[in-house]
Formats: sequence, structure tokens, C-alpha cells
Amino acid sequence: MARRSDHTREELKELALKSAEELLNDKSANELSTRQIAAKMGYTVGTLYQIFKNLPDLLLHVNARTLKILFDDCQKLDISSKDHQKNILAYANVYLEFAHAHPKLWELIFDNNILNDDDLPEWYLIQVNALFSLIETQLKALQPQLSAQEITKTSRVLWSSVHGICTLAINNNLFAESACNSEELIQSLITHYLAGWTS
Repeated sequence: MARRSDHTREELKELALKSAEELLNDKSANELSTRQIAAKMGYTVGTLYQIFKNLPDLLLHVNARTLKILFDDCQKLDISSKDHQKNILAYANVYLEFAHAHPKLWELIFDNNILNDDDLPEWYLIQVNALFSLIETQLKALQPQLSAQEITKTSRVLWSSVHGICTLAINNNLFAESACNSEELIQSLITHYLAGWTS
């Protein structure tokens, strides 16, 4: 068993989050415990509680890292200065690909039990808003006359629909695989939604 002095506080935090992420490759958040994470780290549970308030706090930090990964993956895309619909579709495909590759981490972002009814902290909301800002920038370019509030509302409506397709896809509940796949459904959604929205 390692001693706390073997790592700095930041190193322990990184080790804990990586250990949780690795465990979430094989199990859901409901099956995860601080004891399992501490054991994977090679530390005691007490050390874990010196870094995080509780398991929900630790999982919220895992979520923030997931959102940052999604944001960074979107930032790596070759974004067009003119084809804003294509850009939104590219962002949606990043989202879908991550959901397929890391279903447990992706589902954790939407786990209502993480915060135990506490308010989301500011540092977490900043990460959420950064991801949505990518979509909002593209929507604003399509409809520059609309207010920021209208753009924000549209981004949430559109992404809720994308999220719904992703959820059905990773749970194999589309019931339409022989006719179309999830990528085609997302393309159809975005194409038709934006056509109506911009007309």
C-alpha cells in the first residue's frame, strides 16, 4: 500500500480520476465504490477522502474531464468557415463516437445521482458551457439576427435530440439498423432541423 507522501495532492487527484475512469470501462457508476478506486490506486480510502468530499464529488470531476475530452476532440476538427451545418454535424459525430467508445463515461455525464441534489459548481458549468459554445457559434453564424437567448435555446433543443439518438444507439434500441444507422439519423435530424429553423 502506497503512502500519501509518495505523491503530491495533484498527482493523487490525477491517479484517482484515472483509476475511476479505468474502472468505468467495465462497470457502471452504481457499481463503483471509493474502496475500489482506492485499491486500484494502491492507497487507502482515507487518502481518497482527503482529496474529494465523497464519491459523487469524485465522479463529477470525472465528468468534467470527459467534457474536456469532448471539447478538445471538437477543437481538433477541420472546421469550415462557411459550412456551419457541416460543422455542427461534425460535432455531433464526435459526440456519437465518444458515446460508442466509452458508454459508461458518457452515461455518467447524465447521472442525476452524482450531486445528491446539490447545485452544480461554477467550475463544472464552465466546462459544460464551453462545449455548448461550439454549437452556439455555428448557430449564430447561421442566424446572426437572433438573440443570445434564442441561440442558447436552439442549441439545447438540437443537442437534446442528438443526445436521444446517441442514447438509443448505445443501448441498441434504434430498431432501425437494417434501414439506417445512427450517423444517418443524426445527419437527417440536423439537416431537417436546421432547414426548418433557417427558413
